[in-house]
Amino acid sequence: MPIQLPPVHLPGIELPPEPADPPNSMDVLQAWMFCQRVQARCLRPGMQAAVNYVATPEDFAHAQLYLHKVVHTMAVGGQPGAADMQALVLEAVQQLNGINHLLNDHINNTNQRFNHIDQQFNHIDQQFNIINQHLHVIDNRLNRIEGRLVDITEVSYQAYNQGCGDGVERQYKAIPFRLPDGGVELPQTVGLPPLRDARAIENLGDANLNTYLLRYNVPHAGNLNRTTKVQRLKAFLGSTLPLSL
Repeated sequence: MPIQLPPVHLPGIELPPEPADPPNSMDVLQAWMFCQRVQARCLRPGMQAAVNYVATPEDFAHAQLYLHKVVHTMAVGGQPGAADMQALVLEAVQQLNGINHLLNDHINNTNQRFNHIDQQFNHIDQQFNIINQHLHVIDNRLNRIEGRLVDITEVSYQAYNQGCGDGVERQYKAIPFRLPDGGVELPQTVGLPPLRDARAIENLGDANLNTYLLRYNVPHAGNLNRTTKVQRLKAFLGSTLPLSL
């Protein structure tokens, strides 16, 4: 009597071909391979897969029962030497199962190694995060130091300019503008005329005068007259000579 195929339906796993009556060695091999494919779909701890992709314990039981029926029917199918054939077939199945266990052990060992590598990479990532935090702290300190250097430069240039008189014989040093990011830029780089002496300050146009006061953060309300604005800009730059306008 022909053996019925197992009632197992999984995407990507085809049922074995209809076995001969009685089954032959190829039918046994097909049944064993089908059983292994179903077993591979059984959900193990730590595995995640779509519900319709996972084989249930019942699916695996049906596959094993089918393999047993094929082996048993082939061995007792009335052929000469049936008992010897059954022993040989069972031995072959055991050997195949042993190979499968070895493969599973190898796969598990490989997975453990990959997990260990992942842990090492996670540790490296943590170390990089700590390094980045330290670099951020250092960057903040450098920014504060840079700000202090700007302060020192500004004060030293103001002191130098005070000793230059009207700037004719010894020109004023150009005090750079402060930028929001902590950097600096010279007035000439933004199209403003350089203020190398007292006369250059006094000859500034109203627009450039207001721009200088704004960029140096010198208070200059809109109702201030030009003379007061020039005096304030001179005082900031370190020009101590009285207004000659």
